[in-house]
Amino acid sequence: MKRFLNKLVIGAAAISLFGCTPSSIQESNPDDMMMPDGVVIEKNPTAAMTLPESSSYTIPDDAPTGENGGPGAMSTTAVDYSYYPEDKRPSESAEEQGTMIIIYVPGPKGITTSFDYVDTCDAESVLQALKNNNAITESVELVSFEVNDEERSAVLEISEAASVYAAASEDEVVAAIANTFIDNFSLDEIDMIVGGEDLGYMGFSQEFDE
Repeated sequence: MKRFLNKLVIGAAAISLFGCTPSSIQESNPDDMMMPDGVVIEKNPTAAMTLPESSSYTIPDDAPTGENGGPGAMSTTAVDYSYYPEDKRPSESAEEQGTMIIIYVPGPKGITTSFDYVDTCDAESVLQALKNNNAITESVELVSFEVNDEERSAVLEISEAASVYAAASEDEVVAAIANTFIDNFSLDEIDMIVGGEDLGYMGFSQEFDE
């Protein structure tokens, strides 16, 4: 009888141990969990990064470029530096840079336009600006420049009309120089004397413009 009771106790213990093994434990899956009604889960939204906008403008094709009226083929973009850090903004104003002039540059793609600043808008400075913008070579020298204010005309004599670009013809170089002087000195026409040869009076030329 005692032996029978011992076997019964051992058997009951074995059953209780078997019921506590990990294989019989039902794990809960978080995905299967039901959320109570009305519960709101707050998400951490990431703020979208936005860049500041810059203002720009384009000169229309029919806009005059000076008192005399030019080709209106220029386009430019004005950048709003107000959103730049102060140490990254241009330090010089237009007045500090000098007088802005327009330059006509002959090249492989015809005559294009550029801008530059000069301390004084005279013939020597304008001719140097043409050199600085690769419109003509450094070998071109100013011989004389006379303006007739009443007739809005001038006579410009230069040593030669040498081009920086082999693709640019001498006619294009002369036209670019003439356009530059006509626009910046508000002329109607200019008499070009190149290398001792008088080419005669010419007005603003759009023949070589893009």
